[in-house]
Amino acid sequence: MAAIGMYLGQLLKFIYDFVGNYGVAIIIFTILIRIVLLPFYVQQMGTMKKMKEINPLVEDLKKKYAKDPQKLNEEMMKLYKEKNVNPMSGCLPMLLPLIILWPLFAMLRNYPAFSTASFLWLKSLAEKDPYFILPILSGVTTYISSAMIQTDNSQKSMNLIMSAFMIWITVSLPAGVGIYWVTSNIFQIAQQYFFLRPTESMKGESSNEGNNKNRKNR
Repeated sequence: MAAIGMYLGQLLKFIYDFVGNYGVAIIIFTILIRIVLLPFYVQQMGTMKKMKEINPLVEDLKKKYAKDPQKLNEEMMKLYKEKNVNPMSGCLPMLLPLIILWPLFAMLRNYPAFSTASFLWLKSLAEKDPYFILPILSGVTTYISSAMIQTDNSQKSMNLIMSAFMIWITVSLPAGVGIYWVTSNIFQIAQQYFFLRPTESMKGESSNEGNNKNRKNR
């Protein structure tokens, strides 16, 4: 882990030597890290997209077999098999990037040059954001990112709690870490928008379902 942190620190210094500002260097550094981790997230997004597409069918099954958990489980497994969806396939891509992210955060929190580095309104990237701009941006971008992948309304309260937690965490972190986190969130929002946008077939299915409901109500 320490070796990974050392190499990441060298990469950040290499970028700084080109741009001459550690704030800008962190933004470029973050984008590069996200690009390296992109294959893992693509697999994760693929699973999330499939789960989101079949969620209406899952909700129908939950209502239909609300009093029969065993039958519900059987029908859910049939649905996953029919749609070629494995809910657990998105877990491994979430865990593997932690091998990089853990030493990365440790490196950013203890980067010596941040103490004299300034960026925009921040006088020192080693100090907390005195105006709480980064914590607020962290909370807002976390909420937007989470809202994009939520599959039902019951997750809204959890998203709010997570966003508030991220604000609380970022308040106590060095500004350099806050810049990394906000940049990473913005990258993820763009990434999710691209990978999770509805396909033409999904739009057609939604339109057909709406038409069928209207016919039934007549």
